[in-house]
This record gives sequence, structure tokens and C-alpha cells, in this order.
Amino acid sequence: MNARRSGSGETGSELADLERDLRTLKAELDQLEREYQLFFAGQQQRPPHALRSTVEALMRRMDRASIHGSGERFRFNTLQHRFRTFANLWDRGVRAREEGRPGPFSRPT
Repeated sequence: MNARRSGSGETGSELADLERDLRTLKAELDQLEREYQLFFAGQQQRPPHALRSTVEALMRRMDRASIHGSGERFRFNTLQHRFRTFANLWDRGVRAREEGRPGPFSRPT
């Protein structure tokens, strides 16, 4: 398995760093999702802007890096798509709250 990857120009430490970054990104995205759930449930007063900025910065850094392995590229693209999907949903929810109308997180009465 390492012989295949070594031909792509990545060293073992680069692969370890990439794997660590992908795990960190997934963990941060999971935490961001939990914090937004708490916000929309009314248990937090403000949306988690700091954590969202951290996740966005990590996404940008990884997007600029060259990911040669198809498995790693797939994992990153999946996490990136998941973040964009959630970000759109969260933005719609916050906008609806600010406008005083029911949003994607409101419960039917």
C-alpha cells in the first residue's frame, strides 16, 4: 500500500499529517453540528461563530493543499460537502430567526 502512495510524491509524514487533519476536521465539524443544535434548541444564546471560523479556516487550508490519494480526496470532498450543506441550513435558520418567521428548525404547532 505504501508503494502505491510513494509513487504519488507524498511522504509518510505528509500522509500522517493529512490523516490527522482529516480526523480533526471531522471532529470539529461534528462539534460544530452539536453546538448549532444546542443554539437552535434554545440552550445557547449565540451561534458558534468562533468554531465555525475555525472549521472554515481548516477547510480552506486543506483545499489549498494537494491531496493526491483518491481515498483522502474523497473523504475531504465528503466533509466539505457536508459542511456546505449544513452551513446553508444553519444560515437559513439564523436568517429566519432574525426575521421572526419559522425556519427549517421550527416545530409544527
